[in-house]
Amino acid sequence: MNKNGFVIDIDYGRCGNCGACVAVCPEGVLHLGTLILVADNNKCTGCKRCVIICPADALKLMDMTGSVLTVESVDAKDL
Repeated sequence: MNKNGFVIDIDYGRCGNCGACVAVCPEGVLHLGTLILVADNNKCTGCKRCVIICPADALKLMDMTGSVLTVESVDAKDL
């Protein structure tokens, strides 16, 4: 969990390391490690851009209670 209350949950079984989420994240939360995608959750502001862009549906944004935040709650003007 981070100071903003968000955490990116990565499903490594689905993630293909395509880098789409890395490219779209304005805060630099995600980066490709040696073999896997890595998240620096302390930087996450909860914009959900990574969740929306992921072609494998491998990312979920969770709040401090462990609840998954849905894409439907994103305002399109924020993208």
